[in-house]
Amino acid sequence: MRLIDFIIKAKLSGYAVGGEGREKKFEDGSLGFELILDGYRYVDRYHGFNPFAGSEHIYDSSNTLVWVMNYFGEVVSTHSEPSRIYSFLKQAMVEICPEFPFRGPAKFEAHNLRYENRQQGSIDRFYGNECICEDDETVYVLYYHGGRMQKTI
Repeated sequence: MRLIDFIIKAKLSGYAVGGEGREKKFEDGSLGFELILDGYRYVDRYHGFNPFAGSEHIYDSSNTLVWVMNYFGEVVSTHSEPSRIYSFLKQAMVEICPEFPFRGPAKFEAHNLRYENRQQGSIDRFYGNECICEDDETVYVLYYHGGRMQKTI
């Protein structure tokens, strides 16, 4: 299986589908998701709720780190209920785009909520930010970056 295909499978098996309450509790107190499939192991660990921060790691069959992504996000509006915003976020994240499988699609809308994801780079090195707007107000933001881990010379 190609790494990009595994990233998509892993993302669709984690937060976007599982969400709060289905996470694994790790020894450091973080919560998250883990998937082992076709010679890869995906581990997504995060701390907090609002704000929250975390990282996703993918290891190969020899337990070598091959890919990583770090993220930090929060609901920034005092007028929006975080659980409602995060529920909408999960809807957007299920619409993952194979060209940029790091978070959700470039745009996603439902009811009066709009998700936007601005990203640059490739699986090797990337960065981006996503936001959710309710009507015309930004109510949620997240920043992320990461890439493929390669041997150093």
